[in-house]
Amino acid sequence: MKKLLESPFLYQSFQEAGGFFGARVKAISEFLDIRPGMRILDIGCGPGYIVKYLPQGVDYVGFDIDQSYIDHASSQFGQRGRFFCQFFDAAAAQQFAPIDIVMMNGVLHHISDAELAHTLANVHTVLRPGGLLFSLDGCYREGQSTFRKWMLDNDRGQFVRDEAGYRNVLGKVFNTVDLHIREGYSRLPYTFVVGLAFKAQQLPN
Repeated sequence: MKKLLESPFLYQSFQEAGGFFGARVKAISEFLDIRPGMRILDIGCGPGYIVKYLPQGVDYVGFDIDQSYIDHASSQFGQRGRFFCQFFDAAAAQQFAPIDIVMMNGVLHHISDAELAHTLANVHTVLRPGGLLFSLDGCYREGQSTFRKWMLDNDRGQFVRDEAGYRNVLGKVFNTVDLHIREGYSRLPYTFVVGLAFKAQQLPN
């Protein structure tokens, strides 16, 4: 399965068949107010299809470490955004700041707490004062169905957390963190957590 998902087309087909890509679209629609002129940075952008669901006129930048995904994104959506095959590191944070919204769709559960602390520090740097980190991941919760738990146990990501785990890792970098559990986003039964982490507004002198 992992080898098959290296194909941008097969990856997107799998995401759409299970309703997981649709979950991203639904979460963005529910929680984000994205308007033309806003600067959006997408870490783990994959083949880039999410840009189709963003307003025309946003300044979109996508990062992914899979070259085939970035090649596909650039060829299909290069007129809507810029795509880079590289880690989102401190240099990139300095280069692209200030950003209004950073998106990490299906990314946090692939990264250990220690590594994620570095990534989130870079996210905090790239955001403008008052900017927002938006994340969407699978989430364990008490009382969830056996099938939903099985789906999470067998996810490609090795760091699926419960709500407290996500709050802990986000809260080490961001003072204000809101988490929202959703179970009706996808065709297959799945427990999602939407994360909203806010960078503090800059205080006036």
